[in-house]
Amino acid sequence: MGLEQLTLETGLNKVEVAIALLKAWEPQEGYYLAFSGGKDSVAIYDLAVKAGVKFDAHYCVSPIDPPQIYKFIKEYYLDVIWDYHAKGFWKLVEKKGLPMRQRRWCCQIIKEAGGEGRLVILGNRRAEGNIRRNQCYVEHSRKTKRVLSIDLSKYVKETVKTFIRPILDFDNSDIWQYIRENNLPYCSLYDDGFKRLGCVLCPFTREPEREMQYFPKITKLWLLACNRIVEATKARGYKTLTGNPVKNRFEAGQELFDWWIKRK
Repeated sequence: MGLEQLTLETGLNKVEVAIALLKAWEPQEGYYLAFSGGKDSVAIYDLAVKAGVKFDAHYCVSPIDPPQIYKFIKEYYLDVIWDYHAKGFWKLVEKKGLPMRQRRWCCQIIKEAGGEGRLVILGNRRAEGNIRRNQCYVEHSRKTKRVLSIDLSKYVKETVKTFIRPILDFDNSDIWQYIRENNLPYCSLYDDGFKRLGCVLCPFTREPEREMQYFPKITKLWLLACNRIVEATKARGYKTLTGNPVKNRFEAGQELFDWWIKRK
């Protein structure tokens, strides 16, 4: 189904559905628009403009985002607010360990930070995977979560958020059709062959070798973190911070790094 095809439920096409949704749910104080610098963010930003709704766009600055994303946002989206929720990220890596697929604590302080008590516009799409396939256009947080404070010193209660996903039923071709038909800018990494953008060496990346080649400085930061983790573990007699024996012993940071890349 392309952008032009009408949906049976509404008689509207996908763009019209997205705009109608944004208009219908517009809060008095305006939306909080989560802007990552990727193609989906570009689409939801433009849809919010076309809908004529009030919003403020926020980029949660990630210390492990590609530098091309920084450059893109600074060049084309000057009104986007840069929020620094992850200033102590590398210290937290040493404390909590490397992020893993089943233990993605990093998202909590990078991608999911901000927007407390607001109606948040997200660029989630069902076509992105099984987890998002069951998401709804509008969804309320069902319970208050304990999350790390911005300075990483303690856990605090997070205010309930409400999420709105105007492009939930867009597939990849829909997004690119929308971007091209509306002559919207997009990050140069897509032209370099990257399909999805985000944190470098994310546990869910499908091309770690390519990312290591493209982003050597961030790769080096990960390796340095591995060195510090190994040295700290050795100093504790190969025990965790709670005093339990570690499951895997590594003699060097490179050894831990190689294991992490393969086992994420």
